[in-house]
Amino acid sequence: MGWRTVVINTHSKLSYQNNHLVFKDAYRSEMIHLSEIDVLLLETTDITITTMLLKRIVDEKILLIFCDDKRLPVAQLAPFYGRHDSSLQLTKQVAWPQDIKAGVWTQIIAQKILNQSFYLSDNGFHDKAQSIMDLYDALEVFDPSNREGHAARIYFNTLFGTKFSRDDLSDVNAGLDYGYTLLLGIFAREIVITGCLTQFGLKHANQYNQFNLASDIMEPFRPVVDQIVYQHRDLEFKKIKSALFAMFTNKYSYNDKEMYLTNIISDYTKRVIKVLNNETEGVPVFRI
Repeated sequence: MGWRTVVINTHSKLSYQNNHLVFKDAYRSEMIHLSEIDVLLLETTDITITTMLLKRIVDEKILLIFCDDKRLPVAQLAPFYGRHDSSLQLTKQVAWPQDIKAGVWTQIIAQKILNQSFYLSDNGFHDKAQSIMDLYDALEVFDPSNREGHAARIYFNTLFGTKFSRDDLSDVNAGLDYGYTLLLGIFAREIVITGCLTQFGLKHANQYNQFNLASDIMEPFRPVVDQIVYQHRDLEFKKIKSALFAMFTNKYSYNDKEMYLTNIISDYTKRVIKVLNNETEGVPVFRI
């Protein structure tokens, strides 16, 4: 897996030559070895890309994200099959027992709520952090009383003000949505690599959501986005968006190591799928 996040935001042509991505615009030409690239973000619609490069991007399991004319992510390139035995893994996925799915989802959501509490405490909001911790302590399997939703309301209103709503049209919400979309794309790629379908979620079951499983597994990682947006909350969306790319260059603690986020997500996803397959026990832990 590569380590570079490459953002293309100018009128240009992308092609393939000898295991390299070839970038050309009106002013310069540059070659980047495909083995170095982890994420390729096409931030403008004014880009020409060759089919050979697209094919090699799939071969190298590079996450390719397309943006619309407003420079917002709208799609990604993913192979039909992520591994040679995808049919076997799909058979396992559709047979995941409901009790295992419920248990895994609850552990994942518990991590998300804990990370929200920890982040509030780190920023001096100790009373609100304790309120979220109380909700964590009362969490039940599959969260029938919606403790997750109550925790989220306390969390966002503490960070961004009591009048803040996730439905608002604001630079903060645009930043959150943008960051979550980037996270979703990374998780979707890793799920495909494990041989699973992203449509079949644990609790997410929206018929219009192509990424239900990714939406479930990514939950503990949302505060990574929240941190960056909170730190830049007084800036316009364009600057918040630029700051969010730090997700891919920062290192985070995981399994007593400092690792890049994409590597953490890769390992985390594989371990969660193994638990769902009943091949191992215990959802991995990610703490901000």
